Amino acid sequence: MTMHHPKSREEWLQLRHKYVSSTESCALKGLSPYLTAFELFHAKKLDAVTEFEASERMEWGLRMEEAIARAIADVYGVKVRKLSAYVSRDGTGMGSSFDYEIVGIKEDATPDDKVLQAMYTDLGPGILEIKNVDWLAFKRNWTNDGDGLEAPGHIELQVQHQLHVIERSWAAIGVLVGGNSLKLLVRERDPEIGQILEDATKAFWKDVKANRVPPIQLPQDATMIARLYAFATPDKVLDAQGDSPEAQQVTELCKEYADAGLLKAGAEERQKSAKAKLLQLIGDAERVIAGENFTISAGVVAEAEIPAYTRKAYRNFRITQKKGK
Repeated sequence: MTMHHPKSREEWLQLRHKYVSSTESCALKGLSPYLTAFELFHAKKLDAVTEFEASERMEWGLRMEEAIARAIADVYGVKVRKLSAYVSRDGTGMGSSFDYEIVGIKEDATPDDKVLQAMYTDLGPGILEIKNVDWLAFKRNWTNDGDGLEAPGHIELQVQHQLHVIERSWAAIGVLVGGNSLKLLVRERDPEIGQILEDATKAFWKDVKANRVPPIQLPQDATMIARLYAFATPDKVLDAQGDSPEAQQVTELCKEYADAGLLKAGAEERQKSAKAKLLQLIGDAERVIAGENFTISAGVVAEAEIPAYTRKAYRNFRITQKKGK
């Protein structure tokens, strides 16, 4: 492996562009909720480095990262430090950034749970991946089947990718749930999974070099396709009339697009009308329980001062239907 020490975010982005990172490799196995193999292919084909915009949740996750790491160090009696190097695995096209690493045991620390101290004693330094997760996302995506807590598949693969690249034997995933509940998962390196990821990454880079484009997944790849075809030649006209298969496909897709627009417009009008009729029926009730497991929530959101204007109070109208048992 090679340890890189980028001096700026620009250098880090250049490094990341040259390798498949730990957050990207799960796309090669179809397990990424954020990225497809098609998107990754075109991102790596670009000569220019693609800057990505961090969401508000990502930004707050970064702000909370150090606090979560320090809390884990205190609760579990271990020494942690930021792992700022970018690491690549030679000859594979794999690379990874990291959050923190566990580098020792705190003197005189007597934690109730000594799992991290034991892992360090037995296997040496490990990596520490930090996650800041809201309660609902945790409930939906993290599972506990009696054999212990499991992270979503893309996070489990992310950690195995990191271990394979940096050649460490173990990792801990520290999860702060809802801002007030700390969870810990411990994972040992699985060489078989690491090799699967390495083989997939090597195959991916061969495809990039040979310009073999992965299959498109729709609607996931619609945004990337729009980016790829963002240019139109002035005054160029394509005659897609006639009976050729291509012309017929263009016509059918035009119909599909137009029909979808009409359905959307019609659905919005029907929804608006149904809401108006319901408000007449329920009057000033804040909550309604209806048949077939329907519930209506129609509370009032108070007036608020917003820069440049005053937002008037309004009814926060929602209809939900519980699934039958």
